[in-house]
Amino acid sequence: MSENGITIVSGYPRSGTSLMMQMLAAGGMPVLVDEFRKPDEHNPRGYFEYARALNLGGKDETTDWVADARAKAVKVIAYQLQHLPATFEYRVIFMKRKIAEVLASWSKMGLTRADVKLSEREQILAFKTEYAIYEARLVRQKNVRVLFVQYNDLLASPREQIARVREFLGASLDVEAMRAAIDPALYRNRL
Repeated sequence: MSENGITIVSGYPRSGTSLMMQMLAAGGMPVLVDEFRKPDEHNPRGYFEYARALNLGGKDETTDWVADARAKAVKVIAYQLQHLPATFEYRVIFMKRKIAEVLASWSKMGLTRADVKLSEREQILAFKTEYAIYEARLVRQKNVRVLFVQYNDLLASPREQIARVREFLGASLDVEAMRAAIDPALYRNRL
């Protein structure tokens, strides 16, 4: 991958994408973020988002900003990956987390839809199916390399997971600074 490749941190909301962005920034990687979404009680260290990336695929939204992400990391939520232009090379760090924990976190944040009448088991099965679709789509694309990082493994064995990320990116990121960005006290909604 060229030095102008784009690093994408992706996954579902509440799967550890903000944490990975914080880790990359702490480790010395430039990140494409803005002050669009302020830190709050759910993410006291911030969301590390870029507003235009959150609108990928939206009405009247263009992808001209993607060129600004070259040689940087930017967060793109899983279901918006399909809207990234194929003209760039991407390294995708796809965050995964226990689905029941994601659902619990969504519930606390009010992100669940009241009109969805699925049991928790049905929701988990739906998520697993979607994960499989995203994985298949990502590994098929010639302009994409992907690394899947399990949030729960990242917290359990940070050094091992940070080594995987560094090797994947081919970057000499500051390991200690990346590890220091992980605050186990912020691991909530454990199941």
